[in-house]
Amino acid sequence: MDGAPKSRQQLPRTFLARSLIDIAVLDARIQEQIAQYGSLKDFTIAVWRQELDAINCNWNARIERVHGDSSSDSSWWPVVPLMRERFNLV
Repeated sequence: MDGAPKSRQQLPRTFLARSLIDIAVLDARIQEQIAQYGSLKDFTIAVWRQELDAINCNWNARIERVHGDSSSDSSWWPVVPLMRERFNLV
């Protein structure tokens, strides 16, 4: 220890390295992930660019399941948050 009070010590930071991809490629990857949970016709997907947010991501998406036998199934909900950790738009 360097003798500094704990409140003044620097905590190690974890930085996520995101891959840079085009919005069309991102849309295709989201569709690939969602297809694991049902037909793409059962979902509506909207992807948009935005300013950097609190997690330094420059895009967001909204996915809704509008049809299908498993319309109450929420197992697909983590798709967007996981992809926001991995990718940024060029």
